[in-house]
Amino acid sequence: IDGKKLAGEREQFLKIEVEKLTEKIGRKPKLVAVELADDEGSRLYLKLKKAAAERIGIEMEVYETSVLKLVGFRKLHRIDTDGIFIQHPRGFDKQKWQELVDQIPPEKDVDCLTSENLRLIKEGKPRFLPATVKAVLYCLESLERSDLAVRQGRTLKYVVLGRSPMVGLPLFWWLKSLGADVSVVHSGTGSEERIASCLNADVLISSVGKPGIITGDMIKSGAVVIDCGSPAGDVVFSEVAPKTSAITPVPGGVGPLTVVSLMENVVKSAKDIYAKKR
Repeated sequence: IDGKKLAGEREQFLKIEVEKLTEKIGRKPKLVAVELADDEGSRLYLKLKKAAAERIGIEMEVYETSVLKLVGFRKLHRIDTDGIFIQHPRGFDKQKWQELVDQIPPEKDVDCLTSENLRLIKEGKPRFLPATVKAVLYCLESLERSDLAVRQGRTLKYVVLGRSPMVGLPLFWWLKSLGADVSVVHSGTGSEERIASCLNADVLISSVGKPGIITGDMIKSGAVVIDCGSPAGDVVFSEVAPKTSAITPVPGGVGPLTVVSLMENVVKSAKDIYAKKR
């Protein structure tokens, strides 16, 4: 699954949409990012997002944590700001992370990670979908007329590995709300049950974040495998790819689609804010 190509196609459509929106509202849509930690991964992801924003026509500002402590989210939550997100550093304390994210106004939480927005997904009425969740769905949609279509005569079994509030849980909730036969496997699942679930999956989506956790002996022949976990890949690609009917590479799979999905959420927020003012 060529995520880079799919993302490029979506970018072109979004660029045209942003041009029309900018003319309509008299300004560019604006995204504010907060860099929580000065680490190489965060800098790279922010650089990729800023480059995409520029290509599409979205204004993006990046603030360091020190600025956030000084002015708080109220100052960032300006009238001309359409979206706010915090770049999540690996290994950050989960409770502190959620407390920080919950300070973002839910209507501008374009990463869809506030408690309120996660609750809305669970209830089947999302304000936004998390960017990675949308990226996974775009990967699956790209297969509807090919690999997955062959199996329309029976119900597909979806298995999500990992239950983080950033990807695994909202993806599980949303697939379930769409009527999919989906289960979630996590750290509390026994090893035998975990392997059995993987081998039973028609579509396996890994969001664990541990390099090489999915090996060739855990996949059944013809399965679709979506890797949205570790930057190095949850999947041992060389072992798994020959057994699949479709698979996302790392890099070049879910990642580029996640970036453009975030930008789509910014545009949606800008439209909603404009509509409320009228």
